[in-house]
Amino acid sequence: MSNASKKIAEAIFIVNRHSKAATDPRYLYQLKKAAIEKLIKEGYAKKLGLQFSNNPKKSYQHSNLLIDCHGFLFHLPPQKQDMKDLPHLGTMQPIKTTNQVRMSLSHAKTTLENYTGVKPDPLKKSAFYDNASPYFR
Repeated sequence: MSNASKKIAEAIFIVNRHSKAATDPRYLYQLKKAAIEKLIKEGYAKKLGLQFSNNPKKSYQHSNLLIDCHGFLFHLPPQKQDMKDLPHLGTMQPIKTTNQVRMSLSHAKTTLENYTGVKPDPLKKSAFYDNASPYFR
C-alpha cells in the first residue's frame, strides 16, 4: 500500500466527517464517491460486503456497501452487481475510529479534487441559500 493512497483515505475520512454536518453535502459526497471508486480500481480499497442501513428510505430497508481502505471503513450505495456478488454482513455496527487524522477540510477537498479530477460547479449555488431569509445573508 502506498503512502499516497493512505493520504487519499485520510482526505476521504475528513470530507466524509464534515459532510454529515454540511448544509449542502452533495459536492462532498460526490468527491468521496469518486475517490473511493478510483481507489477500488487501483487496488488500494476493497469492497467487504453489504450492511443494512440505519436510515431506511421511506420505511423500506436498504443496504449500503462497506469499503475498507487503509483501515478506514466507508459506506457507499451499492450497485446491482454488488448486490449479486458480495455477502450481506447484517446490521451496521458502530465504527470505532482508532485513526487520528489531522487535516483541514479545504486541504482534504483539494487533495481529492487533484486525485479524482472532480471540480465544483461554479454556477451551482447551494440549496441552503435558496430557502434562507434575505435578512440572514
